[in-house]
Amino acid sequence: MKFTSALVCLSLVMMVSGKSMAAPVTPKPLAVQIEHLVSLLSDGDAVGYPEATQFQVLKIRKNQEITLAVLTVEGFGGGNNFRQYLAAFSLETTNAGKAHYSLLDVIPIGAGGWRSIDKLHANMIGETKNGGVNFTMKALENLSDDAPNFPSKKVTLKLTLENARLKESK
Repeated sequence: MKFTSALVCLSLVMMVSGKSMAAPVTPKPLAVQIEHLVSLLSDGDAVGYPEATQFQVLKIRKNQEITLAVLTVEGFGGGNNFRQYLAAFSLETTNAGKAHYSLLDVIPIGAGGWRSIDKLHANMIGETKNGGVNFTMKALENLSDDAPNFPSKKVTLKLTLENARLKESK
């Protein structure tokens, strides 16, 4: 009951203040690619959770950017579990002039009992010797006494996108 009351109060505050906490809507061409990716990552039971999809455009050079997306796939083996993946896309224009997101790479980035990306906010920190980019992002990791879906340790992930491959550095 207290939880419901808190949600009602938060909704009223948001209505009065005129502020919305809604995440930006995933562009349709990106959502289509994410749906395809979820199909490939699924074990046949797992499904995507589009409401949890996060994306960010990261400018990596003067005239070059990539789109990062954190997507959630849940229900592996028919169970109550999830995995998060980080995907990198390049935005291209088709011959017909339509936007198309081309997948560069995807890696597992979180899961129950491991870690979670609650808010995608990547920061570019430099370039590699081979023309790739280094970037960081915040996450929460599970400690031994945390419940599987409630990580508490704040961490900064260091990632590289080089030769269209994502890699996490320790």
